[in-house]
Amino acid sequence: MAPGPVPATPPGHRDVPPGPVDADGVAELLRGASGVLVLGHIRPDADAMGSAVALATAVRRSGVPAVVSFGGPDPVPETLRTLDPDGLVVEPDEVPQRPDVLVCCDVSSPPRLGSLTPLLDAARVSLVVDHHASYTGFGTHHLVEPQTPATVMLVRRIVAALGVEVDLTLARALFAGLYTDTGGFRFGGADALRLGAELVDAGVEPRELMRELSGASSFAWLAALATILAGARREPDAVGGAGLVWASVDAATVDRFRSEVASVSGHLMATAGDGVAALISEISPGEWSTSLRGTGVPDLSAVATRLGGGGHPGAAGVERPGPVSDVLDALRTELAAQVDIENARAAG
Repeated sequence: MAPGPVPATPPGHRDVPPGPVDADGVAELLRGASGVLVLGHIRPDADAMGSAVALATAVRRSGVPAVVSFGGPDPVPETLRTLDPDGLVVEPDEVPQRPDVLVCCDVSSPPRLGSLTPLLDAARVSLVVDHHASYTGFGTHHLVEPQTPATVMLVRRIVAALGVEVDLTLARALFAGLYTDTGGFRFGGADALRLGAELVDAGVEPRELMRELSGASSFAWLAALATILAGARREPDAVGGAGLVWASVDAATVDRFRSEVASVSGHLMATAGDGVAALISEISPGEWSTSLRGTGVPDLSAVATRLGGGGHPGAAGVERPGPVSDVLDALRTELAAQVDIENARAAG
């Protein structure tokens, strides 16, 4: 991708100094843009899709052109398309090559933009809106709060700063990210519950929306799930004795049941107790995506970051090539190292 020269500052631009910004500062950047491109991370989940679509929708309603895209290699899951009734999501080869304002939603590091990473250097302004503890400090401006349970909660503030009313389209996008990233409101605190209530008041039907996002599982998935769970293993001595529960899923199963495979993490976590659950999925031959879940002790974001990924203390992920045995060996080593780090810290 050849981005060419960065466009000149557009007429009417409101100057906002680079660095950390609050929701009002973000709104100033967006109002002064000649156009906005909103990107989420590769292989988007509901928080990436919901935050990107909600933000672009609010920007458009503020009178500024805006589109959304996600870099390759994988397409946006069909189950998430229900959050984009206005067709704001465009293919990677259709995005502006020299965006005026580029917004990265739910993206902790540049590689998470996939094939669209070069646009960071092409944009006049690059803004990051994120809640990952593993955020690497990129972008000219950033609104990043690791203590916030979901990126959509930050986007809700920006929508308010833009003066845009939350209707059903916005509410569905925001609720999807909020529900999934708080584990169905099992964590996230009172602020998450208050926002959930606001979005339900705006017309969201949680049961209907979650059914749309989950998709209809085929009967064949039952047999595939049984095979995956039959191959699950528990290593009680791992993670300082808290235990590691893991299962691997081959590429053929991932390709056939892409939307269902993520649900396996819940089954593993239910048996992990105070330990760690790891779902290791072959996203392409010889390339593995590991989804980690735990209690926050040890800090899984630190483990994933050292392995080249990122996330939160209780939920993180990483992608690595090689045989699954090597992926597991690296994971065991880093989990043990993190336990040692935290034990040493506690000992003073």
